[in-house]
Amino acid sequence: MLNNRLGTNKEVRHILSLVFLQFALQCLPCPAKEYHIDSQKQFDSLRAAAFLPGDTILFKRGMQFDGMFAPSGKGTEQAPIKIDVYGKGKRPVINAHGKHIAGLFLKNPSYWEVNGLEITNTDGTDADQGDLFGIYVLAKDVEGTYKHIYINDCYIHDVNGKVAGKRRGGIHVYAIGLRHTKFDDLRITNNRIVRIGGVGIGNDSSGELTFRKDRILSRDLWTRVYVAGNYIDHTGRNNVIARVSKDAVYEYNTLANSSRYDTGHSIYCFNTDGIRIQYNEAYGNVGDEPRDRGGFDADNQCVNTIIQYNYSHDNMWFCGIMKKANNNVIIRYNISQNDKKGIYFYGFEEERQATGIHIYNNTHFISAEHDVTVFPEGRTPINSTFENNIFFFAGQGKWGVNAGGINTVFRNNLYFNIAPHKSDTSYITADPKLVQPGNAGTNIDLKTMKELCGYRPAPGSPCIDAGVTINNNGRKDLLGRKVINEKADIGALEGD
Repeated sequence: MLNNRLGTNKEVRHILSLVFLQFALQCLPCPAKEYHIDSQKQFDSLRAAAFLPGDTILFKRGMQFDGMFAPSGKGTEQAPIKIDVYGKGKRPVINAHGKHIAGLFLKNPSYWEVNGLEITNTDGTDADQGDLFGIYVLAKDVEGTYKHIYINDCYIHDVNGKVAGKRRGGIHVYAIGLRHTKFDDLRITNNRIVRIGGVGIGNDSSGELTFRKDRILSRDLWTRVYVAGNYIDHTGRNNVIARVSKDAVYEYNTLANSSRYDTGHSIYCFNTDGIRIQYNEAYGNVGDEPRDRGGFDADNQCVNTIIQYNYSHDNMWFCGIMKKANNNVIIRYNISQNDKKGIYFYGFEEERQATGIHIYNNTHFISAEHDVTVFPEGRTPINSTFENNIFFFAGQGKWGVNAGGINTVFRNNLYFNIAPHKSDTSYITADPKLVQPGNAGTNIDLKTMKELCGYRPAPGSPCIDAGVTINNNGRKDLLGRKVINEKADIGALEGD
């Protein structure tokens, strides 16, 4: 009798251990899978599939796939879902043929990484085919914070026809119909985006800044936004629109031939706090319209904007500054070469809200064949301070009919072939003796900026050690050389 009970207890213990093991296995995460897309049939079978954390979707090089790839699912911080390529040969191509909203569509995603794809989305005509994108990331229906969206090294081209529009184009990330939703850790890097109807890179949501008399309030601004290393050429509207972010960084981007079918600055910010637009090259934004044709733009509804270490050339003007609600703008250590019509364009002429605009240590060079006005289209600068800048006209420069401005002061700038601004009482009028200005070229190396070395002051230049002290001056020039306040040079580059 006793032995029978012991045997029964052993069986019970064995059964319980099996039950526990089965339960433990069920609690473990499913092993990540690797999916290879090497045919249209495989593409079609997975185009709307749901994926799990750690899954990898690999497109075969040398293949073309027709339609829209619109997977779902969420990764985790430890196990993001990845889209990548494999094999040898050319990039795999997704061709949406202008029949789908995007070639790659991610709805309500978190922890997704996309790398290496080629995407096109047009029916081949110049007509307007609707609100189309190359890659479209959308938050909709579900409030929350969507995290870790990385889009890297993709080639997006020929989207839509010869059309403009701000809310369509190359790579766009939106939150629509949601009141308290944002993205965190968004990275759009090293992509090539060309021949786009609409905007090359854009984002938006209901987040905003609210300007009150005594303070500025912010709501649901996106965090850890990084847009870098992208080449964007020939867009219907702006190359880049940077919206709704806190301390975003947009750097090392080449912004070419913007706004072919409507006006728009190559890059501008809206509803941002602390954005840094730096180490970018902008060129080719030209047209007959009298507005919004600059390389860069400190737009309204923004605070603490920094535009620094950029190279603008062959646009209608270097930089726009909007006079609606726009507080604490710093524009420094930039080089403007042969921008064709003007240098600083103050938008919304009748507005008076912009404050705290500080423009210093920039170098502006205009060759003799260009007829350029510092403040074009009769625009009036407001609440601005200009210090330690070089205004170098090889021909004869002009100020503009309203250049006196409103609460605008110039101090310690160098002027060559243009009379000093009437407010400047400590100016220099002399040849700045730069090493070799005017020859920086196009598509420069944005990591080194070596093509801009010709804008250094040569030995004997009146710019050397002539700058006035500016607090919180960034501590380095465009080429990364240390700026010592007591011995700062005038212009964007320090001399040897």
